[in-house]
Amino acid sequence: MSSTRSGSGLRQRRPGRTAHGFTLIELLVVLVIIGIILGFASLSVDSGGLDRRAEEESRRLTALIQLFRQEGILKNRQLALRVFPDRYEFLRLEGDQWQVIEGDETFRTRKLPAELHFELDEMEISQKQKVGGSEEQEEDGVMLFFLSSGESTPFEMHIKGDDTDYILIGDALGELDARNSKDKDFAEWLADSER
Repeated sequence: MSSTRSGSGLRQRRPGRTAHGFTLIELLVVLVIIGIILGFASLSVDSGGLDRRAEEESRRLTALIQLFRQEGILKNRQLALRVFPDRYEFLRLEGDQWQVIEGDETFRTRKLPAELHFELDEMEISQKQKVGGSEEQEEDGVMLFFLSSGESTPFEMHIKGDDTDYILIGDALGELDARNSKDKDFAEWLADSER
């Protein structure tokens, strides 16, 4: 009986031809290349992402300050914004004490993303403020006041991160403007706003 049958459907391997897939080295090389590509992609996305987050925070803060200021004028209230390096909170004058606004979703205390922080120029940092009936240290907090008369504390506030800087400027009449320091006309805008 012959070992090969023509009608059996069994195949015999031809000598010299072996089935092979990828070797472990080839797979590792492919994984390293993919890792390098993803690393570059995440770096380029993250730098634009930080600018975007700083811009979003700048727009949010501008809108909240405008709304807060209008509320103070309409309700004849003395209001303030206290800014820390990593957060800000809204306050209302109750009697002779500044009280943090609580229970209001719009004017709640807000934290910046971890990659960003605030810096305020040319302002004295108040060492002590009367808050909630007791004097407490301010942790570098800065008070910006919004009076019922429509007057406001002038300020220049930076929202900074690695390689990003958004500047929000407010004048004594409550006008607000914000720009990215990377904008083409930034230097001209900053010089105009300081006049």
